[in-house]
Amino acid sequence: MRCTVVVLVALVGCSEFETAGAPGGVQPVDAAAPVPDARVMDAIDRQMIREAERLGTFTRVNRISYPSTVGTFSIDVFVNQDGRSYRRIHHETTGSGVVVPVGTMVVRNVLDAQGAITKVTLMAKQTAGYDPTLGDWWFGVTDPAGNPLDDGAGPQVGRLTECHGCHLPRAQDDFLFGVPQDAQRPGGP
Repeated sequence: MRCTVVVLVALVGCSEFETAGAPGGVQPVDAAAPVPDARVMDAIDRQMIREAERLGTFTRVNRISYPSTVGTFSIDVFVNQDGRSYRRIHHETTGSGVVVPVGTMVVRNVLDAQGAITKVTLMAKQTAGYDPTLGDWWFGVTDPAGNPLDDGAGPQVGRLTECHGCHLPRAQDDFLFGVPQDAQRPGGP
């Protein structure tokens, strides 16, 4: 995956997507696959990572990199759909009522102090039933080349319950954080 292109960050839900003929470039496919006992890469995970490789076609949401609230790094965010819905979600407040469409992918390039990408976090909105405990979002964490990182329990892809703690309080914002208003690109998607 080429994540060095600073175009957008997308939060991704987790179902398999086809790129042909779908608005925004992706179309959800039924995500009713059985939940594996251990974290292993499945077809949905591979498809989500392939979709993230299209980063150059995503919309960059922030105009400047902004500092993370969970570490000493900065972030650039990209979304594969029209960014207007995502822009209504603000990091500083909750309760936007925004629900992004199935197929939305959010990609966050995590940057070190020199601006180099150290890892990429992904979210993709899947079809209803994928993971109802967290709005049917698929998660992934990769290196800058798109290789899933392994945390000892397997590749960091899929229904990552370790993501729930931070995202559950954002239920009124489709479990998303958005970009701080002062870092957002002005106007348009």
